[in-house]
Amino acid sequence: MRAVVGLAVLGAAGVLTWVGWIAYELLCEEGCTGRPWPLAAQLVSACAGLVCAAVAAHAIGTGARRRAGIAGACAAAAYVVWAALLVAAG
Repeated sequence: MRAVVGLAVLGAAGVLTWVGWIAYELLCEEGCTGRPWPLAAQLVSACAGLVCAAVAAHAIGTGARRRAGIAGACAAAAYVVWAALLVAAG
């Protein structure tokens, strides 16, 4: 059961990072000379959240509760920042 939960956490983070990549590619119109900083920063935040979620997924799978909690909280914070930056970029 722990493996399923860990994979679900990692899958959700992967989907959010994928959405961040799509937004990074699509929100800059054709002929855009440079992407605005919130658009680039949201992708960085999504990737940081993915790394934290991978650590959390591994910790969940191995039963390290404290590490899973800390890494999960870091991933959640990264995705809250990601959402705020995505709204600012759009």
